[in-house]
Amino acid sequence: MTYDDHVEEIRAARRELDDVVREIRNVEIDGVRQFASFLAPPTMDDIAAAASGAPLVYLTAAEPGGLALIVRGPRVEHVPLPSLTAQALRDRVLPYLAAHARDKDASSRDGEAWHSALDEITAWLWPTVMEPVLRRLSVPGAATLVAGGLLGLLPLHAAWTEDTGRPAGRRYALDHHTLNYVPNARALSAARAMSRIPARRLLTVAAPLRTPPGRPLEYAGTEATVAHAAFPGKHTPLAGAAADARAVSEALREADVAHLACHGEADLTAPLESHLLLAGTERLRLRDLLTLRLRLRLAVLSACETLVPGTDLPDEVVALPTGLLQAGAAGVLASLWEVGDVATTMLMTEFYRLWRHQKEPVAPPEALTRAQRWMRDTTNGEKLAQFTEATTEGAAWLPPEAARRFRLALMTLPGGLGACSYAHPDHWAGFAYVGV
Repeated sequence: MTYDDHVEEIRAARRELDDVVREIRNVEIDGVRQFASFLAPPTMDDIAAAASGAPLVYLTAAEPGGLALIVRGPRVEHVPLPSLTAQALRDRVLPYLAAHARDKDASSRDGEAWHSALDEITAWLWPTVMEPVLRRLSVPGAATLVAGGLLGLLPLHAAWTEDTGRPAGRRYALDHHTLNYVPNARALSAARAMSRIPARRLLTVAAPLRTPPGRPLEYAGTEATVAHAAFPGKHTPLAGAAADARAVSEALREADVAHLACHGEADLTAPLESHLLLAGTERLRLRDLLTLRLRLRLAVLSACETLVPGTDLPDEVVALPTGLLQAGAAGVLASLWEVGDVATTMLMTEFYRLWRHQKEPVAPPEALTRAQRWMRDTTNGEKLAQFTEATTEGAAWLPPEAARRFRLALMTLPGGLGACSYAHPDHWAGFAYVGV
């Protein structure tokens, strides 16, 4: 495909996106256009208000070079990114997507090629995007990223450089800052307001009746028990045939937190048709989610590619996580690629332990970051010791079923207990936090 062909595809995608945005703005609920301001350009006052806490960082690729804008309240700092041209970004992203597509295809799966592609693009992201930004942020803490266009496909939090003083011989962006993502400043302000919702009522959706061939969700039930342990109060469990679109929609309206261990699919040509796969062949579409009027502190979209569209020309602003923010969620934890069942469940267990089982709870974005570092840096033996100690103490955060499955998995991993089998970004960097 020629450069001109790519340009025409991008223009066509932009026209389709504009059509979708107009459709969303015209959606009426009870005769009122609830989303009339969807993706409307924010004012500087909107942006300054959103950036009054942590810095808000806009990132964009352009010709002849890209740019980062770091907003701290009314102050805006320009950070040139000369190597982040639109062409350079396309040249990096398209092979990365091709490697990911091959890894998804069971008939041509090549884990080493996927790991290599992921390593290459995250190494490129360090000097090209994240190192100049992190240098200007200077003081460690939290920062919120607004990643435009194809950058929305990439795990910016996993950009890395060599560092022999660290366990994996690498230093990652998330070692400097807790990084979460938002589509725009207005979404951040709305999410911050919704984050005050008490998190008491849990909905879990686990292993709907059918999953796509070759994509079983063997640990979905275990994830549900881990989430339930974090919310000992009201719990609505939906699994198998009971997890149909109507039941899930009704339960979402009543929930404060939703943990959905199911597959999802995104469609750029008709983004409102992006959906979660539920019981049988039923789908809960983004179009449906926008009408639900949710009040969710957090939605966890686990074990599936729920953060980005599955196409070469995505725009992250019309996708399941940002649709959930628009529908009334304060935060969405979603995935950029398929992460293995065991790694996902361990990561979620540590995330809930940090968020819900500490004397001084850790905010969800930071809890995810800490859980990712833990997955990366601890040996198999250190993980096993933590789970064994929790079992001996009867710790509430580790259900017996999860402990049993984790012990079995860790004891049989190649490399033995001294290895860090989950150190590669494939096992932990796939998840990102959208919202607050």
